Amino acid sequence: MERIFAVMGENLERKSKIRYSEAFFNCPIFYLWLMLLSSFSAQPLETKVIKKRKHSNPILFVILGYFAFILIGTLFLSLPFAQKESISFLDNFFIATSAICVTGLATIDIGTMYSHAGHWIILLLMQIGGLGIMTISTTLILLAGMRPGFSHQSVFLDQFSPENLSPNKVLKAVLPFTFGLEAIGLLVYFTQFSEPNLYDRFFSALFQTISSFCNVGFTLYPNSLIQYGSNPLVVLTSALLVLAGSFGFLAITELPYLFSSKKKISLHTKLAMLVTGILVLLSMIFFFAVEHSNSLSSLAFGDKLLAAFSFSSISRTAGINLSDFTTLSSASLFLTILLMFIGANPGSCGGGIKTTTAAVIAILGINRLLGKEKTMVFGRTIPQETVNKAIYIFIIGVIVIIFSSLLLLLTESGSQPYAETSSSFLKILFEVSSAYATCGLSLGITSELSSLGRLLICFVMFVGRLGPLFLISAVVSSEKDNGVWYSEENIMVG
Repeated sequence: MERIFAVMGENLERKSKIRYSEAFFNCPIFYLWLMLLSSFSAQPLETKVIKKRKHSNPILFVILGYFAFILIGTLFLSLPFAQKESISFLDNFFIATSAICVTGLATIDIGTMYSHAGHWIILLLMQIGGLGIMTISTTLILLAGMRPGFSHQSVFLDQFSPENLSPNKVLKAVLPFTFGLEAIGLLVYFTQFSEPNLYDRFFSALFQTISSFCNVGFTLYPNSLIQYGSNPLVVLTSALLVLAGSFGFLAITELPYLFSSKKKISLHTKLAMLVTGILVLLSMIFFFAVEHSNSLSSLAFGDKLLAAFSFSSISRTAGINLSDFTTLSSASLFLTILLMFIGANPGSCGGGIKTTTAAVIAILGINRLLGKEKTMVFGRTIPQETVNKAIYIFIIGVIVIIFSSLLLLLTESGSQPYAETSSSFLKILFEVSSAYATCGLSLGITSELSSLGRLLICFVMFVGRLGPLFLISAVVSSEKDNGVWYSEENIMVG
């Protein structure tokens, strides 16, 4: 009998192990773990997994990552300890989207509505959005001693670099550059801000540093940084942090090449630096000339130059107000829209269609006017695939802004006569352009938007932050021509 009971016990134990094993392998967590392991492991787990991954789209990793952080940020901002006053779920969603998408548009005053814990949450969201989901995920993978999968690397390099650079090399250049400049900005802001409490001053300086470098534009002050508009150290620090954050991670990796005779700067970095310099210089001259006797009339000559420099360096990518934009002329506002549309350099914290995109389109036009079939500059020929991508990005940017402005006019103005809403068009066009370019400047209508209008702006911010990735994904994954085409027929153009 003892032998029989022993055998029965062994059978029961074996069956229970089998049940636990089946429960484990049927658990969704097991499959999530399997997907993550196969994504980052250098060695394939199964042939079936490899075949399935060939048809997967790694861009979804980035898209879902951004959206997940938006939802997580919204949930944390909705908790009671993050708020001083009751804030609606939609406003929390808007702020989280604006922080992750490094935009800076706000429907509420974040300085007074959120608690200290809420400010910390927004700070972390800005840093995550500024560095990018791919940068952070790659950093964590490398720190864990794992090797990123090929699809992960391809997305990372598409996001930051057209060159054959390893994520390790990019991270080694980007992270010290980022945190080094943020440390300098923190020190300058700390010495210039006026909070009597040392911790409050430290946190305000830290918050402003990350907001400036990540090109967000959030501040803890109700009037942004207008009160420091005549402080040269604050203005110059803000401008340099914004310019550094919009410089582009590939350009950052090539900065040492300026002092090396063995390595040359790539065409990408040359164009990015050239266009940035031209935009800053020309917009500074334009703003100084147009606003000299208008919004800058009460300032001294040196302060006028300082304001013009801050306008030219900050208005393209970051929503930091060092002057009241509602006092600017229509010409300056329209120039701001154009600057926001162009935006920052590729692979940076800023948005827009990017400086190199605008450069490629301009170079294409010049070469065609000169009768050249190839797109050439600086002794190099830009590949036709790159030219096509630039055209796609430009066209989609224009389409998104036009249709979003039309929808926002419908949600905010409806069928009201033009005489009653004569200024709405420019304000809405400015708002949509700022959202798409993830700039964050506003003419004061963000808090007045309807619920549908706020959701639309959230969508535009999300598309503006990830739009180039959508385009690259669509182009790369598009199927090749099947060899069938129709007969040609000419049309009149121009």
